[in-house]
Amino acid sequence: MASIIKLKRSSTADAVPANNALQTGELAINLADKKLFSANATGHTIQLSGDDFTIGTTANTDNGTVTLTGTGNGSNSTLTISGANGIGVTSDGSGAITVTANTVDVDLVTVANTSSANLVLSGGGESEVIKLSGNNGLVVAAPNTDHITVENKGSQHVVKVVSTGSGNKYTIDGTQQQSMRLVPGMIYWFDQSDSSNGSHPLHFSATSDGTHSGGDEISEGTTSGFKIYEKVGTPGSAGAYTRIQLEQDVGNLYYYYCSNHSGMGGAAYVLADNYYSNASHVIATGVLTGTAGLNITGLANVSGNTILSDSLTVADGITVSAGGIDITGAANVSSTLGVDGVVDIDDSTNSTSNTTGSLITAGGVGIAKSATIGENLTVHGDISGNDMTLTGNLTVQGTTTTVQSTTVNINDNMLSLADNQTGTDTDAVDIGFYGNFDAGGTDKYSGLFRDKSHSAKAFVFVEGITTEPAGEVTYTAASSGSTGSLAQVDAIIDGGTY
Repeated sequence: MASIIKLKRSSTADAVPANNALQTGELAINLADKKLFSANATGHTIQLSGDDFTIGTTANTDNGTVTLTGTGNGSNSTLTISGANGIGVTSDGSGAITVTANTVDVDLVTVANTSSANLVLSGGGESEVIKLSGNNGLVVAAPNTDHITVENKGSQHVVKVVSTGSGNKYTIDGTQQQSMRLVPGMIYWFDQSDSSNGSHPLHFSATSDGTHSGGDEISEGTTSGFKIYEKVGTPGSAGAYTRIQLEQDVGNLYYYYCSNHSGMGGAAYVLADNYYSNASHVIATGVLTGTAGLNITGLANVSGNTILSDSLTVADGITVSAGGIDITGAANVSSTLGVDGVVDIDDSTNSTSNTTGSLITAGGVGIAKSATIGENLTVHGDISGNDMTLTGNLTVQGTTTTVQSTTVNINDNMLSLADNQTGTDTDAVDIGFYGNFDAGGTDKYSGLFRDKSHSAKAFVFVEGITTEPAGEVTYTAASSGSTGSLAQVDAIIDGGTY
């Protein structure tokens, strides 16, 4: 098949390419109107064929006249001018068209001043309605006809109740018995309007499970640490919620619970800077810091970082759920060290041998999953395995690299060939790529390359040459009268639509 060239095109009547949509000299065609377009040197669209009009102005006043003169075509298109957005168009019936600017006054009037107020824009014989309503923590209210009030409703959370094998449980924003993280001064709204909340009022206490464990429900006031503690509506009904706001000097840990049923709630940690304790049981949600030693006789449950500049003595065990343990001195482990989380080594000593670096082992290293190396990898033996990922550069200094993969994926959008051809006036080799095949017992080659010997440095497609391409590709050029080694290129060159 022959190559096909398609112009940028449209089948929509009266469609014209926008200014700067075409390059100077580029063509576009309207198939419905049978018109051809291009662009001038400034990027403006110009019509090259079809109906042609000469536009001139006469009587240049504030209300000038535009005269359209046909060029003798049997049928001329119709020019329609209409007013919009403050522009008025009038005609006196004699062929003159007047374009004027109209003045439109718009008045703002409020009506129906409720929690979802309407702003009515009136003027020019038309009106548009703007509706303001509260959402995502914002409350819109209009207490009178003079103004509309927008109030920050705070941090909103949806409360639901789900049934599990161990009974009903609260979910906060879809997470069952979620451990909340609260900030003093922030207003929190817990929406209990979902029907699953029926008979499950949400309360707060300084005791886990509240009144079910002998604790007391929080009451509003500075003595309890809560600036706001409000329960509105019936849980499970529209508009029901619990609203709280903590004082700045509030405690570190509270609990939410159901006043009617035990075991439904969870913890609510207050995000202070950090805190620690020398008691027998430590729970820390921030950074745990000790400058003169920290002695723990029971369980240490730390969800942040632990930083000690002196000593750490633990008689039972240490559980680190989220953060880490920083040790500035030596740490000697005489038995097996089992780590369920991430081991982070901050030392940046580089490795120049198998006895140097920030991690040194006298034995082998077994890695069950992927390994990522940020810089150089030196291997004195063989490399074997399945998958390997290198994030740095890979330099192969041999003369031949063989890839036996069935699929090669390359993210780079540019492949650099003949990379050593640098310097002044260096153009010593042809540049391209090729593949080989067998035809009747003869090895042949096909490919694409830039011919350095060509007067225009042309890119050449070759097909079925018998000499394997090397520094300079040997092929039969068109200038010799034979094109047996040149390939036919079948393509569709498509400018798209406009």
